[in-house]
Amino acid sequence: MKKILAILMLLMLNLNIALAQNLEIDETNLSEKDIQYLSAWTSLAVYNDKFSLLARDILKSNGWNIRFYNEQIAKSDVKYLLADKKINDKDIFFLSISGTSSWQDVKTDLAVEATVFQGHNLDEFLQSRNDKDLSETKPLVHKGFLQYVQDGFFSANSSGEILGLDLVEHLKQCPEDKIYITGHSLGGAVAELLTARLLDMGVSSNQTETITFGAPAVGNKTFVDMYEPKMNLTRITMKGDIVKNLAQIANERFVQFNTNEVWTVSKLENDKFAHNMLLYFDRAIKNYYDSKEDIALATEDIETCETYVAKPKYDFPNELQSEINYMNLALKDKLLKEDEDCFVDLSDDDLSSNVFQKAKALNAKYVVFYEFSANKIKDSTSNKRYYIYGSKYIYDINGNLIRGFSATSDTKEMTVLQSVLYLECQFK
Repeated sequence: MKKILAILMLLMLNLNIALAQNLEIDETNLSEKDIQYLSAWTSLAVYNDKFSLLARDILKSNGWNIRFYNEQIAKSDVKYLLADKKINDKDIFFLSISGTSSWQDVKTDLAVEATVFQGHNLDEFLQSRNDKDLSETKPLVHKGFLQYVQDGFFSANSSGEILGLDLVEHLKQCPEDKIYITGHSLGGAVAELLTARLLDMGVSSNQTETITFGAPAVGNKTFVDMYEPKMNLTRITMKGDIVKNLAQIANERFVQFNTNEVWTVSKLENDKFAHNMLLYFDRAIKNYYDSKEDIALATEDIETCETYVAKPKYDFPNELQSEINYMNLALKDKLLKEDEDCFVDLSDDDLSSNVFQKAKALNAKYVVFYEFSANKIKDSTSNKRYYIYGSKYIYDINGNLIRGFSATSDTKEMTVLQSVLYLECQFK
């Protein structure tokens, strides 16, 4: 059984690619979809590839202070990201814990033995783990996930910090502040146990919210019954994601929390591994824009702008048409954040002459056109993989071409929406 689980865990390695775009959110009044979107964003940014590094830069540009931790410990490969921002004189934290991304993480996943989960301080935590009475009347949890919590948050890191204790002290002293704890897969399981630890140490449940993506079960029924009423937990799973069930397959004692929200992979992407965080992120983007569409499409009441961006043009097959509205909204968000003196016109007007007339009426200096097209990858084992081609043209107000850019991506790993956003980042 462990060999089978190890193979499945290895399939999860190197599947997580983050891409950069704007976080256009009213952070003074976070809605459920806002929180899920930010959680998905930070759950991607915690990885350590070049796209994740870019994602951290985007978070920073939106005013978030970022601290990234990567500690190689004998029993855990600890990776997490702590983002904080002061909003209305309150500190808001997003703590994102990495999913399975190394062989050490796989070994953590496979340490499915149960151990007792009790205590209110560090000494009591360690004592409970030495308890040999593993009866079902006690709260029991996944030994590997709990070891990660101990190593990552209640042991001194290389800087001498014990982040779990620091968070407890801060939140107790500042009862108006709040922390959102999130993670994908292994990271989501650790997020649930860490939240339970903080509550046991006296942090108010009103100050914590936990959002997990594709997280496996972490404890037995006694543990779930004890902590589910205390935790503000949203456990998001993707239909067809088998990884979330692996801990229960390996140890029948473990059960899931009931606070589950089931998402469905887009038909365009259902040939991909349903556990992939990119698919959770794709769904989070779309849910977010579905909740913001009226605002995002509203015509700004402006008198002047320096750069006028025409509505992007797409030469897409019929099956990709449903993605275009999301692409427009995401591109608009990104461009407006990068240039406050920019106007993005999403009205339907295909005549370039009318575009220049509108730009002149706003005293614009530049006019920008985007064009995207898609062709199926013929030699792919799937008939749902595409090459995505993109171009960007910058004109002066008199119609003279100043610069042009082109780039190519594909949907072998990224989704169609993410591929277009990735291309826009390459137009430099």
